[in-house]
Amino acid sequence: MDKKVIYLDQFVFSLLFNIESRGRVNPGHEAFAKKLHERLRRLVLLQQVILPHSDIHRDETTVFHSAIELREAYEFIGGDVQLTDTTTVEFNQIMDAAEAFLASKPLEFDFSVDEVLEDRRNDWLPDLHISVRSDYSVFADDLRRTRDQTHSEMEKLAVQWAKKKPRFADVLKSELGSILPAKVGALTASERRKWDPDPEISVNAIAAPIQCEVRALLKLMAKAGVPADQAGQAVRDFWSSKIYRELPHHRISSYLFAAVARRVVQGQKTIINRGLMNDIRAIACYAPYVDAMFVDKTSEQLMHERPLSDDLKYKARIFSFSNQDSFLDYLDEIEAATPRRVKELASRIYGT
Repeated sequence: MDKKVIYLDQFVFSLLFNIESRGRVNPGHEAFAKKLHERLRRLVLLQQVILPHSDIHRDETTVFHSAIELREAYEFIGGDVQLTDTTTVEFNQIMDAAEAFLASKPLEFDFSVDEVLEDRRNDWLPDLHISVRSDYSVFADDLRRTRDQTHSEMEKLAVQWAKKKPRFADVLKSELGSILPAKVGALTASERRKWDPDPEISVNAIAAPIQCEVRALLKLMAKAGVPADQAGQAVRDFWSSKIYRELPHHRISSYLFAAVARRVVQGQKTIINRGLMNDIRAIACYAPYVDAMFVDKTSEQLMHERPLSDDLKYKARIFSFSNQDSFLDYLDEIEAATPRRVKELASRIYGT
């Protein structure tokens, strides 16, 4: 088998959850939601598709009013498969780039979808689904606080864009070239927090992604024979390098930020919302690997705008409510290609 991997935005899982639990669905989306639920559930049981969940889903579910039930639903509906956390995807790309940088070799990546899955993609789905009703509500307040803070920072940035009216190319250049100051700033801030009297803040600072990245890069530098007194500068040189600017997650997110800025300059008021950063991060991390993504309308439209559609290279086909019929057609194509023997076995095992 060769199961397709489809990333569904959180709102799609919520939609499917409402169908599964016979909850309320927006009248404008009810017909599509029912068709989508039927097709996706059937394709998962036919062993043709998996709908893996990510750390983004986990965080957004934690602040949902029925968190435990929604978590059980997306694990069950999606086929019990999990994506590698976004921070780990970014970290692995960084380390591959660092090795290429030290060896003075071209940057190459393995974009096989199995590189970003925590589970075996092509195993037959177990005929029993076992879940643990874990309660993560203790983390909800911190997640909301972080989300609100990020949203506030984005709103401030949007005000600057609206005032200064930068061109797309200017914002893109700024984003692609902001790595070194952003890394140094994050590292400096985490170093301060490491000595905070509050042990929780201190421990979180030590485990921060920037700290993990620096420790791993220094270890790699030492392994490559870089003298200890030159390793720090070597890390800075890597952060300033062309190779780092070509990292898929950084390149895609930079283009998306520039596209968002263009919308703000054009006067769009609703593009800055609390889910924007998660949308950008999901696309930047997973679009190079997965077969398809169903995201919100704005994200889908941005990815199909120029120069994004011309300059960015990624595997995923991008869908949203704007082209929902095309998504259903895509799912029908997958089912039509299901081998006859697989259909027979799925019917016997799962009652499809």
